Amino acid sequence: MIKNLLNTFLILFITCSAHKACAIEPMHDKSVFINGYPESANVSSLRLDFAALGFNGYKLDGINNNSRVDFTNRIDKLSTDLQLNFSYTNSPSLIANVSHLKVYFNENLVTVLPINEQLSVVKNTVNHSLKLNAKYVQDYNQVRFELVGYYDLRCQDYFSRSIWTEINKSSNITLNQKQLAIDSRLEYLPAPFFDAKDYNKLSLPFVFAKTPNTKTIEAAATLSSWFGAQADWRGADFPVVINKSLDTHSVVFITNDSKPDFLKDYPDVEKPTVEIISNPLHRYSKMLLILGRDEDDLKTAVTGLAFGHKVMTGRTASIEAINQLPLRKPYDAPRWLRGDRAVHFDELIDFDTQLQAQGLNNGPVKLNVRFAPDLFTWREKGIPITLQYRSTPESESLDSRLNMLINQKFISGYLLDNDDSTLNTTKTLLPLIANTDTTQNAENFSLNGINLATRNELNFDFRFAVLKKGECAIAPPGGEFGVIDGNSHIDVSGFDHYIALPDLNVFANSGFPYTKYADLQQTLVLVDQQPSAKALTLLFNLTGHFGAITGYPTHRMVVAHLNENVDLDDKDILVIAKPNNTAQQLDEDVQTNVLLNNNQREIKQAIYNGAYDEQTPDKIQVSVKSSGDMAVITAYQSPFDSERSVVSLNATTEKAFGLIDKTLMDSQTLSQLKGSAAVINSQGVKTIKTDEQYFVGHIPVHTLVWFHLSDHPFILALLSILTLLLISFILWRLLQALTHKRLAEGDE
Repeated sequence: MIKNLLNTFLILFITCSAHKACAIEPMHDKSVFINGYPESANVSSLRLDFAALGFNGYKLDGINNNSRVDFTNRIDKLSTDLQLNFSYTNSPSLIANVSHLKVYFNENLVTVLPINEQLSVVKNTVNHSLKLNAKYVQDYNQVRFELVGYYDLRCQDYFSRSIWTEINKSSNITLNQKQLAIDSRLEYLPAPFFDAKDYNKLSLPFVFAKTPNTKTIEAAATLSSWFGAQADWRGADFPVVINKSLDTHSVVFITNDSKPDFLKDYPDVEKPTVEIISNPLHRYSKMLLILGRDEDDLKTAVTGLAFGHKVMTGRTASIEAINQLPLRKPYDAPRWLRGDRAVHFDELIDFDTQLQAQGLNNGPVKLNVRFAPDLFTWREKGIPITLQYRSTPESESLDSRLNMLINQKFISGYLLDNDDSTLNTTKTLLPLIANTDTTQNAENFSLNGINLATRNELNFDFRFAVLKKGECAIAPPGGEFGVIDGNSHIDVSGFDHYIALPDLNVFANSGFPYTKYADLQQTLVLVDQQPSAKALTLLFNLTGHFGAITGYPTHRMVVAHLNENVDLDDKDILVIAKPNNTAQQLDEDVQTNVLLNNNQREIKQAIYNGAYDEQTPDKIQVSVKSSGDMAVITAYQSPFDSERSVVSLNATTEKAFGLIDKTLMDSQTLSQLKGSAAVINSQGVKTIKTDEQYFVGHIPVHTLVWFHLSDHPFILALLSILTLLLISFILWRLLQALTHKRLAEGDE
């Protein structure tokens, strides 16, 4: 495994030790630690609402008589005092004594609750609070409800609408969580700083001794993108703290010449180093130390952590060397659908049985797919999918179906055909079970209605029919299975890349154009000379968001100050600054002047002209000095390269940076971002179109002409006529030349 990791990405020589001194200050009397830490562990109360846990099995009936709610337990927490608080309403038709509701905790029976105890009085709602035994707590936990319902002792039809119990949506689980003093070991990474069993948004403070320089910012941005990739759909927040210790897990960036006060006596290092220690002030919390002789070492340490954490052990690891990491190719982000070949479904799954559905009314098979946001789909029927599926055989008189949905929108449906003469069997695909009599179908179709900027969810919903025989039907036989074959594939290799910009929706949802290269090798970030903690938090949250989108750390992104003499050619530029600073930091550098002047123009258009009709000839400006918070996001074509873009995030105050952060990281406000500019204040987001569109990417010349003239039919008709005349003239001249040649040969 280690050999494969080293050969795949880099050669890391890591030396680990567990004996390096890490005392903050010499402590002569250590007797306080004889019985453990002198301070008490933090205990927090937690309420887990069923709705927040993704529970959707509120209604139980004769067929769907089981529902489950899942929750997790972090590696550094001890769960105690668990209590299940729920209420439910029963069908008045259910018979008392024989009808009941079972409650399980991790498949251990907790209790059996009678239904309609007094048949003459039917309670509208029954409330219960059940203690759950903490001994049964695991990393992944499950509470399961099972309904046993009877409305007639002689003639029972499990499909009857009389059998039902509905759990109230206000149900919840409450518990206390006590902080655990776990070992400081690198093999736990990314835990405890990020725990995959925690479904909450990641919050991980970054601590610096002083305002970081550009190299340190690059290192922190790389680390935030790596943690963001781990957090994925949960989201991530990286608040920046200057020279202050916290009582939570945190990351501290330290060089030999720059150490925070609470670690001022920490030993110097001779190599880029990654280390985990207990917080000297809150020993139940851990600190991930990124150590180096200078700021360049910090970047090396973070890169080594991102690509080599799986081979790190012990408490300390020093990065001896990193071989040159290969440059990423366009559109090859690990979480984006590949564009060079067809991608099979089994390459997209997260667990082995993800493509399998079981049961009569099962949940759909789900696949998450993210496309390159600039796929050129104009006049295409859709994105082709070759779908192969198989299911258990059924009676010929039944019509079971497979429905296909994208983002909960119906796309197409198919009958599960049982005529073996028209089907491909699974024998060649699954030789280990070649004697089974399951059936397989294949369908080719095009997928429409996708959103290229966001992650898309493909649902394949098997709906099995049941033949009812007589008034009193027995329960369904069971054993219904539907499987989407892993050899099914989706293919975007025939699509070009071409997109109209600026588009803040594409930037906010997919990070494009910066994420075109997963390592952000062609991205330049410009910040103030002394960026504030809030501005840096916004940057790290954004790079964490990029990491979640691509699944890859942004280790090649370059950071520079606004007044720095840097090369702005052939770069996609991201500006995070205060508007007044961008106006004041002009120097002798021509390129910087051009960029900042363009930035000021875009901000003024967004603020002063956005509320008026775009055709208004006069440019209105009002001089107002206000104490409120306002932020402006603008996107426009780079003045240095027509194929490059600039996105500028400007805030009038420190609090206004938080407005941008909230807008970009919250799914509800994120959807409001559109156009080329957005003005954000405490009342919400106003989007504005302030500049002309431009296009990036490449398509064939004939498609390019046809696409851009499609809205001008008369010009297109005229061009078509001229083209026909030109072709006719060329053919006429060619035929005339051939005639002259033939006549000349006859004369000879």
